[in-house]
Amino acid sequence: MRHSRCFQICVLAICCGLPVSWDAFAENPSKEKSGDAHFKAMDTNGDGKLSPDEHAAGAKKMFETMDANKDGTVTPEEMDAAHEKVTGKKTTKTDMSSAEKIKTVDTNGDGVLTAEEHAAGSKKMFDTMDTNKDGFLTQAEVEAGHAKMMKRHAQ
Repeated sequence: MRHSRCFQICVLAICCGLPVSWDAFAENPSKEKSGDAHFKAMDTNGDGKLSPDEHAAGAKKMFETMDANKDGTVTPEEMDAAHEKVTGKKTTKTDMSSAEKIKTVDTNGDGVLTAEEHAAGSKKMFDTMDTNKDGFLTQAEVEAGHAKMMKRHAQ
């Protein structure tokens, strides 16, 4: 199945640790503002924006969370388990499968996500979300980009 570029970017967001990517799936109202908290946690110098290094570090942390057996790869099963751990709910039949998500950034086609593939996808996501091309992501850019991607995925 061929996916549009916007759809692939949405999947990158989900796979690559966008500051609100996991929270967007949460149905728990207490997590409503957790995207803000996650952004602030990634903004390690507190300047109100994410540098490429801060974003990469956040994405690396997400990868490490998904890599349950610490073998340097994320399988669809590990991604599913991380989704449930973070959101408190299992994926549904209407959700894109983890295997499909991985396939969009799996450059060698082996069905698993390596740390290198994840990092490359994260960089691509950063570049896409940096709409003003200043080399940083504001929370507004992250939220706008994520909302746009989720809207496209829902269509």
